[in-house]
Amino acid sequence: MRSIRVTLAKKGRAKYLSHLDMQRCMMRAVRRAGIDLWYTEGFNPHPYLTFALPLPLGVESESEPVEIRLEGESTNEEVFRALSAVMPEGIEVVSVQDSTAKPNEIAFAQYRIVLQAVPGLAESIRQALSSGELPAEKLGKAGHKKAMKQINCCDLIGSVTVEEADGTVEMNAVLAAGSQQNLSPLLLLDALSAKTGEGLKCLSVVRKGLLKKDYTKF
Repeated sequence: MRSIRVTLAKKGRAKYLSHLDMQRCMMRAVRRAGIDLWYTEGFNPHPYLTFALPLPLGVESESEPVEIRLEGESTNEEVFRALSAVMPEGIEVVSVQDSTAKPNEIAFAQYRIVLQAVPGLAESIRQALSSGELPAEKLGKAGHKKAMKQINCCDLIGSVTVEEADGTVEMNAVLAAGSQQNLSPLLLLDALSAKTGEGLKCLSVVRKGLLKKDYTKF
């Protein structure tokens, strides 16, 4: 048994597939590709296949890592070719490599967010981000129950740039991500819309990659 990481790109209409849909899609692809997965032991054996950090619905990705454990002697190149041949439209295998880090090491996600420009929008966003106060409500836990809690999005932003060109405003943001802290780019946009008083028209959101705590690539 050995662990590998399959990195996927998820684009176009595939961005509307839920996390559960993606799990089912990946399991079907693995079966069609004839890849020999490792199964857990016990009363209810199941294959080890897990998405390192599920995407919000409606967000595209250029780097969607899936951790898999294999039986047999298949090489990474053979797994790459086999999976590439059976992936549905909108989902592409970017790479297959040995797993060198655990999903709980993920600390940040890089996003490119493109908005339709209106006069003064870029400067309004810059001012909102530099204010240090960008409140939002997020579902969290209160004891053993789920409850809405108030957060400051600025506390969960690693870095962000805002540029305007060709009728669009482009944000490149590094946001907290992982099991400990997580800021969805969609929640960030909601908070910016409330702060600036602008009805932001989002043209696209793409996750470019995942980073560890030291900002190195996951």
